[in-house]
Amino acid sequence: MKKIEILKLESLSRAPMVVEGYLFEGSDPEAPSVAVVGAMEGGTILPLYSASRLVDFLHKKLGSEKILGNILVVPSVNHYALNINERFWPLDKTDINMMFPGYDLGETTQRIAHRLFEALQGYDYGVILETRSDLATCLPYVKIYKTGREDLESARAFGLKLIHLREPQSIETVSLQYNWQLWETKACSVMCPHETLVDLETFGVIFESLINYLSKNGIIRYDTFNGFDSTVVTRDRIEIVQSPNSGIFIPTKKPGTSVAKDEMIGKIVHALEGEIVHRFLAPCDGLITCCYKHSLIFENAVAYRIARRG
Repeated sequence: MKKIEILKLESLSRAPMVVEGYLFEGSDPEAPSVAVVGAMEGGTILPLYSASRLVDFLHKKLGSEKILGNILVVPSVNHYALNINERFWPLDKTDINMMFPGYDLGETTQRIAHRLFEALQGYDYGVILETRSDLATCLPYVKIYKTGREDLESARAFGLKLIHLREPQSIETVSLQYNWQLWETKACSVMCPHETLVDLETFGVIFESLINYLSKNGIIRYDTFNGFDSTVVTRDRIEIVQSPNSGIFIPTKKPGTSVAKDEMIGKIVHALEGEIVHRFLAPCDGLITCCYKHSLIFENAVAYRIARRG
């Protein structure tokens, strides 16, 4: 394992911010290579923890002869935001993942994106560990932008339940995944629940999916258990369930749960009087992919997203 310095930012008031990557050189020059990027934002604990545990696994569990292709792991990019639990770059509230491919003479986050993107060039595969930007928690799933360069077959190797294939919005054309695909890397994102504490059960699903991905794509030699035969869903199969009232939100079904049409999946309780003012019923047979994550819900907020069967 080699620890490499990807970028270093000097600071007037604290120690420099150093973004490091961990490079594992493969034993087979014909094997594909992969780069894995962890937390680009603050508050993204599962991406950080999963990437750091991957470093530990590759360093201590696998011998060098079992690492076939080059693997670069960057556990954290936005240390400042992580340290103070801010989502974006604390100094100007910009999102590093909306700055790619970056600009070496631009603003700070543009320069960070530029240096990171330089370090990520030339890899056959790319994995970004992300969390959703809305007020929702989700089951782990794969997100792939439809650019004409997407690779669904390699993404199936994660063995997660769902692969969400969707057209990128205009703002997402400056994301890492979109630009990585344009530069001919088979890039995708593993979407993680946005939690402030590590849930070991969810981490286990994410970590096992990463090992599956590396093994089944010929990057490491390691026996794995088969995961799910991933279902590819597009936006037209996602049912959105909105809240008609504000109040205290009580979910009764979690992401990853299969539901039947008209099954109760949650309720809203009047915040002052305690009575149930609304019961959420599943609009279709399907799988809950996302759920509102705060106890206080507002009118018209998205309470659930459900992947419709068929």
